[in-house]
Amino acid sequence: MSDSEILLKAAINRIKARISEKLINSAQEFSEIAEEMPQKFQEEWSSFKKEVIEESKRLEKMKDSTMENNSNKQSSKEDLIQTQIDNLRSKVIQTNKNIEEKS
Repeated sequence: MSDSEILLKAAINRIKARISEKLINSAQEFSEIAEEMPQKFQEEWSSFKKEVIEESKRLEKMKDSTMENNSNKQSSKEDLIQTQIDNLRSKVIQTNKNIEEKS
């Protein structure tokens, strides 16, 4: 074999060795990731469920608060209407008295 053939064969051998080493390292890293994945997925799923429950509670409180505010507003409106009705009744009664006195 000539020097250039030896040099070429040496380069090819080193390239093969490096590629093999990279493949082995990549396979090991993939294996480690694959082992961790179920646990990470479980943790993320649990975290997501907790977030959904907390958001549900927050929305329920907001709904209750809104309903309470609407109820209070409705009560205030009803109170205002009742006051107006009472004032009108009072005026009608006073007007009737005035008419009866003049008759």
